[in-house]
Amino acid sequence: AVVSTQSTGERAIENLKWLAKLNNSSLDAIDLELTDREQIPEEQATFIQSLKDFWVYKELAIQTLCQMWLWIVSGFVYYGFSFSWGSLSSNMYIGYLMAAVGEVIAYILMVPMLDKMGRKWANMCFFFIGSASFLVAMADVKLGSEFTLTQLSCLIGSMAIAAVFGSIYLYTMELAPTSHRGKILGCCSFAARVGAFMGPQAPLLFSWSNIGALIIFAVLSGSAALILFRLPDTGNVPTPSTAAEVQARREGTGGGDATVAKNEAVNC
Repeated sequence: AVVSTQSTGERAIENLKWLAKLNNSSLDAIDLELTDREQIPEEQATFIQSLKDFWVYKELAIQTLCQMWLWIVSGFVYYGFSFSWGSLSSNMYIGYLMAAVGEVIAYILMVPMLDKMGRKWANMCFFFIGSASFLVAMADVKLGSEFTLTQLSCLIGSMAIAAVFGSIYLYTMELAPTSHRGKILGCCSFAARVGAFMGPQAPLLFSWSNIGALIIFAVLSGSAALILFRLPDTGNVPTPSTAAEVQARREGTGGGDATVAKNEAVNC
């Protein structure tokens, strides 16, 4: 589907042929179907109508709110640990060095996990690993003269959240329908900024109580993992185009990811 906002139909076809030639592919003008924008009802193209879709199609609103919570949690925990290694490690420089190396490793492992497990299940796994790591970190066990179980567990947990922080963009873009993707990404980005604003205050939590701060991180990460059960997976499923399609997929499949993929395969 190609949208031409200013060109005429003939000019649009010429542009498409030029793009096809640039990509070493053939394009038959007979297969092209041009839709005049004037044939599209005016209300469908308005900003107000797109906002009404969040009320008319409840599934679109629910998925958006769920994703906003995921972004808040990932932003808060990610930036929370980015500013807290000085409080968690006896040597601030070693702590931040290990965190930097761990984040690189997390981004490397993130790619094959997203490919093999799918966006939904990979992110759920990351959140569960983070939550479990923060719970284990509450144990006061020394692993050496300058290293503790708390530091190791927090490092693993922060790596898992860093993987979420890097992959949540892709999941949101694939989950949001084309007609509302910009608005949903804007809402999620705003939510992430809320979490990022609160995250740097995490050192205050650790100065108050290490266990209390870790419980907060564990509960937030666990809640995000549970919320992912409500969202569909996007692996091997075409991206929805409209809000109505999002609602239809939910009602037609009962929320089952496997059935969604099966139905889409039949339709293709």
